[in-house]
Amino acid sequence: MMKKIIFPFFAVLLLTSSHLVKAQLTEEVKKKTPELPGQIMVDFGFNSTTDAPSNMPYHWWRSKSVGIYFVKSFEFSKKLELRPGIGVSLEKFGHNKNMGVFSYQEDINGSVSIEFDTIPGSGLKKNQLAVNYFEAPVEVRFNFNGNEKKDGLFLAIGGSAAYRFESHTKIKYTDEYGNKMKDKQKNDFGLNKIRLGAYGRLGYRSFSVFYKTYFTNVFNSDGPTGTADMLYSTIGVSLTGL
Repeated sequence: MMKKIIFPFFAVLLLTSSHLVKAQLTEEVKKKTPELPGQIMVDFGFNSTTDAPSNMPYHWWRSKSVGIYFVKSFEFSKKLELRPGIGVSLEKFGHNKNMGVFSYQEDINGSVSIEFDTIPGSGLKKNQLAVNYFEAPVEVRFNFNGNEKKDGLFLAIGGSAAYRFESHTKIKYTDEYGNKMKDKQKNDFGLNKIRLGAYGRLGYRSFSVFYKTYFTNVFNSDGPTGTADMLYSTIGVSLTGL
């Protein structure tokens, strides 16, 4: 009889102790785990170009944009907040199969320029220019329900400055012998180092839609022929607080 009483008693004691220890450890972990003083924001969208030369026909699905930022909030009033951030934006400009590829050419005077060339064989299957930036966006956000809740509709406008740190092209094609080829070339291709832009967001809670437009030409005067006035913009969706 005593054994029947003692065994359940110790079983309950053991389970209770285990639960208390687990709760205490969880609380300790929470105390020791530093909270980020801001939020992670991810933008995903599609780029569209204006004033691009005929050698660069646009392909919207291949022209994706991804931005990943760490954002800090500073409250101005009950509904206004300033949100500076820092991160990277990874831009792609995809083009149709008949696009010419970048080719460095030297004239009789030794001057090197970037022109468009063709691929021998049955033509291009994929042609993509990737441009990657370090970026610092700053926005002013108006929360319709107030900063304390931040669980409703909001509207934001802002600007950004970016510095290009890497760029490359990626092409897929079939050569004149029927071989499937892939080629990736890293270079600056006459791209501008600095990019300046402005944007707007309309969102609800952690989700928003955005439109970004850039004032700086994609290429400088050393870019491929016909690209001196090429600009672009981005439209997409955003998630905050990941």
